Amino acid sequence: METNQLVMELEFEKSNGNGSTNYLTHNFHTYPAKFIPQIPKSTIKVLTREGNIILDPFCGCGTTLVEAKLLNRRAIGVDLNPIATLVSKAKTNKINLKQISLIPNLLSEIKKDIDEYYNKKKVSIAYNIPSFNNITHWFQSNVLNELGIMKAHIDKIADEHFRDYLYTAFSSIIVSVSNQESDTRFAAINKDIKSFRAFFEFSRKLEDMNNRMIEFSKKASDCDTKIFTADTQNMDFLRDNSVDHIVTSPPYANTYDYYLYHKFRMYWLDYNVKSVQDNEIGSRNRHSSKKEDISTFKECLSNCLKEMSRVLKNNKFAVIVIGDSVIRGKLIRTNDLMKEIASKNKFKFVKEISYNLKENSRMFNPKFTNGDKLEYIMFFQNEK
Repeated sequence: METNQLVMELEFEKSNGNGSTNYLTHNFHTYPAKFIPQIPKSTIKVLTREGNIILDPFCGCGTTLVEAKLLNRRAIGVDLNPIATLVSKAKTNKINLKQISLIPNLLSEIKKDIDEYYNKKKVSIAYNIPSFNNITHWFQSNVLNELGIMKAHIDKIADEHFRDYLYTAFSSIIVSVSNQESDTRFAAINKDIKSFRAFFEFSRKLEDMNNRMIEFSKKASDCDTKIFTADTQNMDFLRDNSVDHIVTSPPYANTYDYYLYHKFRMYWLDYNVKSVQDNEIGSRNRHSSKKEDISTFKECLSNCLKEMSRVLKNNKFAVIVIGDSVIRGKLIRTNDLMKEIASKNKFKFVKEISYNLKENSRMFNPKFTNGDKLEYIMFFQNEK
């Protein structure tokens, strides 16, 4: 494997001013612990050919899938979290100018109904507000109604891809107009959200997304991208030996609760929060709240690698980005853990690149950024 060439590719991206992580559709939606697009871009360029199939079995918000489409590769994304797969679809499905031209009229209709709400008149569209515990603790009444009106108008869109695009813009503003302190801190504060704030944030988000989508549609290939909301431990919807390359970043043990910080988005979009919470691999809910030890994480990750080996062609490469973890005060060197798990699942360790997480932290909460933690880009070859 040309690992030296891969390192050179990464350095080339940085030295030529391509270190941005938010170009084109990459910044459609905030998502915790994203890896930089230069990693999949480099491995896909060096280790695959045009038309090959790229799999990201923990696709998150679709970073790998976007890069695959830009490089004329077919792609498959899998993630347990429905917010992840929603955003991944929006970032990789091209929206044409005709559809984009419909957005001003949609916004006009939404604003008209929000005007009616504030003027205490009958709103033209029937809308619902989700029901969950302490909803008025987390959302002001005016915000609930603005979001409900917006959601009802989006629900009426017939085209699935276009609807997902609009849902992604809608989802992206929910935390900022709620009382949740931020995407990185789950605490309620008084934000004093003014009338029309939710609507104007939605409008601004769509304007930015439209410009980025127009540019993405010009540059991206028409290669097929398939995205599944599923548990990576069972990818029975994928055939044996059907994938040419894997590049992914599994959850880091005891570091983040993806379900928690997307909880209100899932409520608004009618997704099952409890299912995601119960099945999320490596969550703080499992390893801190429920006191599960590292063996649970190892078992789940081993199941995932078994599936990855099954679908990946023989002698092809899996590139895994993962970082160290701390469970009840004990530092877990995850590269050693990955080597052990990989060897039991027909993967041969080839090489790793490591760096300090304190300097390259993808964590939002500083208390999880232990100075001794390392992050690794690990290369494995499938040998079955």
